[in-house]
Amino acid sequence: MNGQSSPVKEPEAITVNECDLMKSLTKLSVVDQVCEQSISDDTQILPESLHIDPAEEKALVRRLDRRFVPVLAFAYFLQSLDKTNIGNAYTSGMKEDLNLTSKQYSNAVSVLYSTFLIAQVPTTLYLRAIPPRYFLSGMVFCWSIITLCSGFVQSYHSLIALRVLLGAFEGGYFPAMVLLVSMIYKPEEQAKRIAFFFCCAALAGAFGGLIATGLATVHGAGGLNGWRWLYIIEGLISTTAAVWIYFGLPTDVEMPSFLNDREQSLLRVRSKQRSQYIGTQPEFNWALVWDALKDFKVYTGLMIQFCQNIILYAFTTFLPAILKLGMGYTSRQAQYLTVPVYILAAAVFLCSALFSDRFNLRGPIILFFNVVTIIGYIIMLTAKSSGVKYFACYLMTFSAFTGPGLNVTWVSNNIAPHYKRATAIGLSQMFGNLAGAIAGQVYIKPPYVLGNSFSLGCVTFSSLLIALQIIIFYKTNVKRAAILRGEVIDKVKERSGDKVLDFKYCI
Repeated sequence: MNGQSSPVKEPEAITVNECDLMKSLTKLSVVDQVCEQSISDDTQILPESLHIDPAEEKALVRRLDRRFVPVLAFAYFLQSLDKTNIGNAYTSGMKEDLNLTSKQYSNAVSVLYSTFLIAQVPTTLYLRAIPPRYFLSGMVFCWSIITLCSGFVQSYHSLIALRVLLGAFEGGYFPAMVLLVSMIYKPEEQAKRIAFFFCCAALAGAFGGLIATGLATVHGAGGLNGWRWLYIIEGLISTTAAVWIYFGLPTDVEMPSFLNDREQSLLRVRSKQRSQYIGTQPEFNWALVWDALKDFKVYTGLMIQFCQNIILYAFTTFLPAILKLGMGYTSRQAQYLTVPVYILAAAVFLCSALFSDRFNLRGPIILFFNVVTIIGYIIMLTAKSSGVKYFACYLMTFSAFTGPGLNVTWVSNNIAPHYKRATAIGLSQMFGNLAGAIAGQVYIKPPYVLGNSFSLGCVTFSSLLIALQIIIFYKTNVKRAAILRGEVIDKVKERSGDKVLDFKYCI
């Protein structure tokens, strides 16, 4: 009106009223986080700042992969080798040298899990308190020494004692590794990484068979038989993993020092993008543990994990014995016939995990491969020919790694925030690994009809639970979407973590 141009206003920080308006319009929890950050810290972060250029993000994830995945996978490969090589040792001379009965062998398999289970939950809860480079490298070094010492056992009782110690130090590694992955990667990025770890476990079975086949011809070298050299060599190799972890992992895995300033800023944005999943409490809180104990997902998840782990532990521990004592193959034949079975298991799991992350599906894929495994067990229990039974082994292995690997990813994806997820993963692995002890008690007498029947029942029951969980998650997602659209009234008074309306369950 007065002929003077109006001054251009500078952008203002987001105010409390504007935050309320944005919340009511978008109903996105990410805006809640941005608004709260702006109000409490007087920062001026707009929702647009949460966008990352896809090419930059891919480059960042590749760099994280190069630093974290190889070292964690190598240690898990060796853990799988050290934990299950008793099957190869048993068929390569341990049975005769220690005068082991079938029952004593089963006890030696099962007793490892007495301490293995106890280590699961504490490891996950204290992973943030103790830097992983110290925590994990210490565990790996201790189990390496125990594996090496196993090559010098002279009696059944000394074998039992070393298996108890081995379980105590190996038990916490896998749940800690899964939790570490959830701290570094987005939920939709996790399955393929965990799949890679499980592929290493499958290859450990194949590699163990090859080593055992090669060492089977070693009689009396250094005064020791081949199965003893199996433990000694694997124990020495495992110590290298401890050194690699100590020098390879950064002290702060959530904001690693090997990233430059730009990469660390991108990592902060990724953290804001998944703020519900990560949580905002850096300190341990018992309320989150209690929240996990009240959540049905924890219990369905751990029951599925137990059933799927029965297949995993039965295969990785007893496959050489099934081939030799159950089908009549020689020791050497039993060793090298395990190799292609494990290679197929690794290939199947890797392909399934890539598909799983690509379409963000977990349950339907586990369910599909369980059907293949059920067919395999039926053939194993009904066939008379050793060749047909060996073919059944290939079908049975479809769920051996895919089931446990995708289920632990499923549990991790659908529970938040951090300490609730840590509790759930720890409980899932503790109860799931009880399967190792149970498998040792049902696979007692060749041709292992009881063990294979029990495994068939477990994979069938697991399939029913998976189908039920898929239905519940789907209906919950539909209901939450309806509430966000204003079509249904929300009757829940307090929502946080995985209970907030825009937290979408992975099916």
